[in-house]
Amino acid sequence: MNITLIRPPAYSVGLMGAQRVPYLGVAYIAAAARENGHSVDIVDMCGEDIDRTEIIHGRYVAYGMPLLKLKERLKPSWVIGFTCMFSQDWVFHRELIAYARKLFPESIIVAGGEHVSALAEYCLDDCPQLDVCVIGEGEEVFVGLLGAISRKSDFSGVPGLVYRFDGTYKRTPRASRIKDIDKIPLPAWDLTPLENYLSRGLNYHIRRGRTIPMLATRGCPYRCTFCSNVSMWGAPWLSRNAKSVVDEMESYVTRYQADNFVFSDLTTVVSRDKIIELCNEILKRGVNLTWQLPTLRTEALDRSVLQLMYQAGCREIDFAIESGSQAVLKTIDKKNDPAKMIALIKDGLAVGMNTSVNIVLGLPDEGMGDFFRSYGLAMRLALAGLHELNVFPFVPYPGSKLFQELLSEGKVKLNDDYFFNLFGYADLSQAISWSQRFSPCVLSLMRLFLLVSFYSLMFVSHPRRLIQLAVNTARGVPATKLQGVLSRVFKNIGVYFSYRRRCAGENR
Repeated sequence: MNITLIRPPAYSVGLMGAQRVPYLGVAYIAAAARENGHSVDIVDMCGEDIDRTEIIHGRYVAYGMPLLKLKERLKPSWVIGFTCMFSQDWVFHRELIAYARKLFPESIIVAGGEHVSALAEYCLDDCPQLDVCVIGEGEEVFVGLLGAISRKSDFSGVPGLVYRFDGTYKRTPRASRIKDIDKIPLPAWDLTPLENYLSRGLNYHIRRGRTIPMLATRGCPYRCTFCSNVSMWGAPWLSRNAKSVVDEMESYVTRYQADNFVFSDLTTVVSRDKIIELCNEILKRGVNLTWQLPTLRTEALDRSVLQLMYQAGCREIDFAIESGSQAVLKTIDKKNDPAKMIALIKDGLAVGMNTSVNIVLGLPDEGMGDFFRSYGLAMRLALAGLHELNVFPFVPYPGSKLFQELLSEGKVKLNDDYFFNLFGYADLSQAISWSQRFSPCVLSLMRLFLLVSFYSLMFVSHPRRLIQLAVNTARGVPATKLQGVLSRVFKNIGVYFSYRRRCAGENR
């Protein structure tokens, strides 16, 4: 069966630069479908026209292929699948799905990803052109759906689906998680324009060369109330065999000349033994590479483990502290200790790691005293030498417990404005507040105050970094996350400037 999988463009707004990176999800799904005998075409709308930008809906920047080019690129297929990961992109994805339906009215259109998993019935209702939603981990579910389509049988026997049926929607039982994740086919990067990403050094983290994203684990054992993990993955945390992970790394070094890897796992380090095993496997093989980890916790780490990670090539670690207030952390079921985090961050700095911390403002029940606890924590870390501080306003994200609570209370209304407002989590030019204690203006000022205070103190206490920031930003070679963010911001500003100049010329 011929199928096409579409990765939409990357979107941004205001001072939020787009992150143009390879998409793991669509590459995994393509590999699973191909292994089961289907002919797969991936249309990576971002990667195939990676340097193109346009302004859409008056203020949003789309990086990648325009609709008219999609018309030329899209081939007739039995099934057209869309990856819909981030809810802020839904309005744009809905338009793409409608356009694909117009081009191929007989095709079955499927969507999957975190957004769709959280709001399947809403997506079907909001987008009449969409036929089927894949819920959760997609490889086995999508292959099962393709089998049912090939046999022209009913979808009711395929777990993990929500689909149109007799004028309404039918939901099949949730599919079981894939237990032996080492047997999942490796991502079909050969079907993507991977070189366009590699040659530009594009990366979620610091530019360190030819970077490919990977997964060493799947799922997360924790249930933070602001996170959509449970909706997408459920509770089980599963880890791949270290040999399998390093085999994959080595294959990419050989095939794509990759030299840097970003682990895009929800929570890579849960087991101390597992991360030690991975590091020892890399060291045993003598592979010359670097790698980064997101959203670290303290439970499985200490200085000796961090030292081993550094020896094995780990260079950047992100700590999801969220708040300096233990009371606030308790309200969101975030079971970590800020004091332990600070000690571990100092250990990471001591062994040579580039470190960053995530703080969320405007969480439920957070007061001004809680904010100043986070502020004090950030200032201590600035003096200690923390490299990066990321400050995000809380947003009720679909699939999370807090989202469901606010939705049931009528405080969240699902419409285009709600989805567009989700861009505010990373856009300093927007001020959206879901807090009863902080207005949007106050929350925006708190965010700016925290960021300006942290970076001012960090640069004053570590002046060489300011010089490095200026030099590397001017050279266009980001060596820290902040430099990467500034590069994306400047690019967005350039896009807006060109757009307005062009509009002014057309209106003369």
